[in-house]
Amino acid sequence: MLKQMIYYLIGLSIACLGVSLIIHSGVGAGPWDIVNIGLTEKVGLTLGTWMALFQAFFLFVNAALLKKRPEFAAFITLVIWGLFIDFWMEIIFKDVDLSAAAPLEKWGVFIGGVVLIGMGVGVYLTSNLPKMPYDGTMVALSKKFNISFTISRTFLEGTAVLLSFVVGGSVGVGVGTIIIFLIIGQLIQFFHKLSMSVFHGKINFIV
Repeated sequence: MLKQMIYYLIGLSIACLGVSLIIHSGVGAGPWDIVNIGLTEKVGLTLGTWMALFQAFFLFVNAALLKKRPEFAAFITLVIWGLFIDFWMEIIFKDVDLSAAAPLEKWGVFIGGVVLIGMGVGVYLTSNLPKMPYDGTMVALSKKFNISFTISRTFLEGTAVLLSFVVGGSVGVGVGTIIIFLIIGQLIQFFHKLSMSVFHGKINFIV
């Protein structure tokens, strides 16, 4: 169990670091991140708080779609996610401003962030502990309407894009947002397989 907790916490922390780097890069963020940033700027509360609230909403959406009780254990994951986001955004990177940075630097930060999200999610999924409700919504839609994960995920991301235009905010849909669409799933799959191999002792990096 200790090993699972280590993978769980390290993975979530790495993923939240990746989200923070992408937001600071200024070349585009994930659709739901854009919505949350807009709400933070216009309504108040921290970015981590809004992310946790939206995840809680998806928790109940999942229960309605699957006609089951909400997976309340997932509240732990969404709270930890919100805390890690605020740790990186409000403490570590609070005074970081890349608006005047060269394009190459911005893209370097962005790419690093995308890779870290893929790595972090892949690692935390290895723990087999409660997952983020948003990922569960993708699965629930797929089961409910007999559609592929690709279609259900695209629907959810598209909904976020529409909401981002309604909410507004300083971070909009950019080229980076499209890149996240295209490669994040593949990165998560790659790092999850690698992490599973390390977790089960099939790969050992200690010489």
